[in-house]
Amino acid sequence: MVFRQYEATIKVATVRMSLQNHSRDFIRQSLGQTISRQSFDRWLTLFHETQRVVRNPEEYNLRGRRRLLSNEDRDFMIDLVRLEPGLFLDEMRERLFDSNGTLLGVSTLQRTLVDHLRITLKKADTVNSRKSLRMKFNFIAEMANVPAEFLVFTDESAICSRDLLRRSSRSIRGTGASRVQRESNPRSFSLIPAISYYGVLALTVLEHTVKCEDFEHFLEWSLLPRMNRYPGPNSTLVMDNARIHKGPRVARLCHRAGVKLVYLPPYCPELNPIEMCFSQVKSSLRRTQALVLAQDPSWVIRETTHNIVSPTLCRELYRHAGYNCPPASDTDPEVITEIIDIEENEDLNQAA
Repeated sequence: MVFRQYEATIKVATVRMSLQNHSRDFIRQSLGQTISRQSFDRWLTLFHETQRVVRNPEEYNLRGRRRLLSNEDRDFMIDLVRLEPGLFLDEMRERLFDSNGTLLGVSTLQRTLVDHLRITLKKADTVNSRKSLRMKFNFIAEMANVPAEFLVFTDESAICSRDLLRRSSRSIRGTGASRVQRESNPRSFSLIPAISYYGVLALTVLEHTVKCEDFEHFLEWSLLPRMNRYPGPNSTLVMDNARIHKGPRVARLCHRAGVKLVYLPPYCPELNPIEMCFSQVKSSLRRTQALVLAQDPSWVIRETTHNIVSPTLCRELYRHAGYNCPPASDTDPEVITEIIDIEENEDLNQAA
């Protein structure tokens, strides 16, 4: 049957006369219209469901089969994902049925999440429950007016050749890929650098886990002699809340050197530019495999750190962390080269 468009007044009159129990032939004759049986049924059904005789124009844009989830079901699914993003599909299916009585297949639920709600499965970032956004925002507000040249960041990171093996290997299709660990008992090293806005300020490498005494020795003899009294460039030492950073002599050494001591809010590594430096150093060591059978691994780690953590990289990481950096020209060739290197290393990390 060819679609025929009727005026809204015809639809209203038809429904009203039908509710008054007039016959359909009488209605057709009175209105002078050849209204089909399907149109009678459709208009009456619409009136009983919505108390309207004219459909909402927005509903005409909906094509295909009627969606199985109502607006209430969709709102429930969105709230459920927001509160418990790690649920499996079968668990979400049970929650939806227990709450709203709607039963969907797992594949249908997956299509609904992706196609209609735009909710996809991703690798989750681990967020510590003790992280305080209020403390983070207070710290950001406190540091907003502090020049980036004042800030010096330090931290420690463990480096072991076993952890720097390349994660991927190639092989003939259908066969497994393997990698060879050349050292049966690889040694572990601890890297303790300190960076400023201008580059690496101090650096030491230990062949054991960093203890409180080691960190205090690093401060007293390596880092603090290279810093200035507050206020001024390289006059504020910033580090996280690790136990070794709060040893009995740390505050006393900084006070004696005239250096201001600032601690990062708990569980906020994104505010510490040195964390990205560790990532870049380990990425370079993994790519070059320089620690494999190295005669002097400590020297290799020191050399790699000095080569990777350049002044330009430090400036970009300070700016990326949101600190008060002086304006930089985006057309600076050195800056552009360093940014490209960072992006390439990140791509290598993801590919690995």
